[in-house]
Amino acid sequence: MGDSESGRTPVRAAGARRRARALLAALCLLAVPAALAGVASLTFSPAALREAMIAEIRKATGLAALAQGRAVLVVLPQPHVNVEAVSFADPAGALRVEAQELKAYLRVGALLRGRLEVASATLVRPDIHVDLSARGAPVVGAPDSSLARALAAPAATPQAHADEARLGALTIVEGRAAVVAASGTESVLERIDATLDWRRPGDPARLAGSAAFRGYAAEFSVVVDRPADLLRGASSNVNLSLDGPRLSLSGQGEAAFAPKPQFSGRLAASAASLRKLAEAGGYFVALPAPLEDFSLTADVNLTTPAASFSNLRLRLDGNEYEGALAVLTEEERPALAGTLAAGRVSLRPFFARLAPLVSREGQWTREPFELDEHDLADLDLRISASRLALPGLDLKDAAVSLMKRGPRLDVGLIEAGVGQGTIKGRASFVKTEAGLEARVSAALNGVDAAALQPSGGEPRRLSGAAVASASAQGTGRSMAELMRSLEGSAQASLAQGEILGLNLAAGLRSVEGRPLSLAQDIRYGSTSFESAGFGLKIAHGVAQIVDGRLDGRSFELAFAGRIDLGERALDAQATAQSTAKPADASDRTPRRFSFEVSGPFDDLVLTPDAQSLLRRSDAAAPLFGRGVKPAPAN
Repeated sequence: MGDSESGRTPVRAAGARRRARALLAALCLLAVPAALAGVASLTFSPAALREAMIAEIRKATGLAALAQGRAVLVVLPQPHVNVEAVSFADPAGALRVEAQELKAYLRVGALLRGRLEVASATLVRPDIHVDLSARGAPVVGAPDSSLARALAAPAATPQAHADEARLGALTIVEGRAAVVAASGTESVLERIDATLDWRRPGDPARLAGSAAFRGYAAEFSVVVDRPADLLRGASSNVNLSLDGPRLSLSGQGEAAFAPKPQFSGRLAASAASLRKLAEAGGYFVALPAPLEDFSLTADVNLTTPAASFSNLRLRLDGNEYEGALAVLTEEERPALAGTLAAGRVSLRPFFARLAPLVSREGQWTREPFELDEHDLADLDLRISASRLALPGLDLKDAAVSLMKRGPRLDVGLIEAGVGQGTIKGRASFVKTEAGLEARVSAALNGVDAAALQPSGGEPRRLSGAAVASASAQGTGRSMAELMRSLEGSAQASLAQGEILGLNLAAGLRSVEGRPLSLAQDIRYGSTSFESAGFGLKIAHGVAQIVDGRLDGRSFELAFAGRIDLGERALDAQATAQSTAKPADASDRTPRRFSFEVSGPFDDLVLTPDAQSLLRRSDAAAPLFGRGVKPAPAN
């Protein structure tokens, strides 16, 4: 029994000691806030708190500060001072901050010693204005501030005493920032919630948070390895990222502020719609391309006001490119230049978004051209592609140039292969007071004419190796007006070709034996020819056909007429004649017949000449009172 009681005594003593220590700790916890409150109440009045906060801000940053509201010391849960209506500015006026409230969180040890030292701060609803247009980067004024002393120290001296001065962390809640660039343009960020963590000038600085630009929010992060060196005019490693609904971006490289802002490193970016991204930045993109599915990786060199991208890989509208680009923003509008190469490029989405050029009635549209320039960038691009897909046409080994300067746009197909032949062309468009001025030229050499016709799943009506050249120009406020103003010329020849839906051999046989069936016989089958050619003289939107000929082994065809390009109509006359020797040597009557092809482009009608057939058969006269349409190509 005695032994049992003696065994419990040490246990009870140990428990008592633990309870005593716990009680002492609790008393200390209660005493610390009381002590802090007592020290603060005896040492700092509201006016003294305001002055102390202003002095701390000036001591750390060199910024001039002003507090017009009340100041309150809050002990729990963390000692801090709330100061209302606070403003800061650098002496040059390039940086101004006006905040609804400043919450300055204090170092406990300093407070117990009767001093206020800020460990971190929070600005509530600050309005920040940064003006780089005339003064350059904001400066730190007071030379005796911690930050100013650090920036005055030589670069790349991380062990310098100035680099060990205490700074802290700054949090912005529901902030707004307006930044005026060197060019004078202003960008506004809203709904800023971010924290800058920079403990000492020699430590890395981390800025992370979220903000909204033109209504679109994004999260961002920036890490600067040596921010003090960066502000001293030296360089520092920088890592940055941006993630939002309009754009995702990441970059790693070396940055510097002097002699002017610059960055050199690796950049990656992606966006669902480049068009919407540009419009969010205030730029209107007049090109009809979708500009979707954008991604880019490149080695980048940014030096205000230019940027260059090398080792570039670009994806846009399902097309993939490699090459180099450069951007210049110093002029009136941005300028983009570069050289890109691709395996296969499809421009079909580009043309699919073009406004219809022909109305439902089959006439050129009278809708006015969109001639506003807005803020579209100037362009100087060279693109090469192993395969270039256009609507109804596939080109190989294509070289394309795209140039825009002010109101002028030049598009050039420097050269491309089509089958066994080549094609090249150029189009120039200029905005004038009279409307859109267009100049177009093209040349073909050995191109199969069938490759130039949209098939729509149907056989092409015309084939043959074509050699052609054409040039035209016109001016108008709409497509209809432009086409009616066309002036120009063209020359074309074809060799070893075929025409589907026109059987001249059957027609010539019908003239000899069955003139009554010519109207039907000529519509079915095809005509092979050895050579063909014609010229066009275009004036006021009407092309006159000159020297039109088509020669086969046993026939020849001469044709002439007019093509009304403005009204989209054809009125052509042709005469076909057999060159074969007649079976009856005494028959000297030439086997020939004439016909017309006329009507709108979408509804052409082939009409044999009744009078020429009446000479063969009087019974045929009543049957040719109206024309018939050419048969389908198949």
